[in-house]
Amino acid sequence: MKTQELLNKTDKAIVIILKYLTITLFILLTIILTANIIGRLLPFFSLQWLDEIVELLFAAMVFYGAAAVWISKGHFSAGNWIEKRIKNARLTVLYKLMIEACAFAFIAIFFKYSLDLTMRAGDVTSVFQIPKKVLYSCMPASAAIMCVYSLFRIGAFVVQLFSPAEKR
Repeated sequence: MKTQELLNKTDKAIVIILKYLTITLFILLTIILTANIIGRLLPFFSLQWLDEIVELLFAAMVFYGAAAVWISKGHFSAGNWIEKRIKNARLTVLYKLMIEACAFAFIAIFFKYSLDLTMRAGDVTSVFQIPKKVLYSCMPASAAIMCVYSLFRIGAFVVQLFSPAEKR
């Protein structure tokens, strides 16, 4: 198997895992929050553990979902109106490179500070005694995924920038 084929299969697997993880977390959140509503209407049971589980599920859903959207380039944007106005092909690639470098800088900073927060967290949740590190781990994990993809995109733009015009 060629390296590119392996990378493509790995890429697809990561996207599928993140996509179904996000969907599963959303379904679990929906079930738990529905049970909480029913529990308030019919006071036969109590969900004392609700807050910590919702916090865990919601954070994981948001950050892993963001990583999945980042990989598939499905995030919202203000449009592609600047790129369309650039007539020079190299300047277009340079523009894309600058945008990706700015995004990478943001994600790298987010990774550093979320990893610091995760490593410093020493407390546990009140009911299940889940270490807060577990709750926070989705942030540096998703940021690491996004950093890797940004670095690959930056590398592709650099190669494109210095390639002959007919290959662009």
